Amino acid sequence: MIYHLPWYPFNAATIQEEVPAGYGVYALYSRQACVYVGTSKDLKAELMRCLKGHDNPCVGQYPPDEFQFEVVLGDERLARRDELIGELNPTCKD
Repeated sequence: MIYHLPWYPFNAATIQEEVPAGYGVYALYSRQACVYVGTSKDLKAELMRCLKGHDNPCVGQYPPDEFQFEVVLGDERLARRDELIGELNPTCKD
């Protein structure tokens, strides 16, 4: 579960202050509904990129206002992403 982790406002200041530049998974939320679950080798850079506009056009239809992240090392992040997709059932998928 990711629910035990803090929820953050989806803005540049929070991303810069709270998110590490390393491997992990993240979940984007709009009005507390999960919109998207992703993975990256650099969480901070990925979330900043998402803030400017996500590659998935579906995410643009549900602008995120909060996010969560979890540091997950190496290739384990792909399995963790798939697990979270099953748990959170995001509106947008790749």
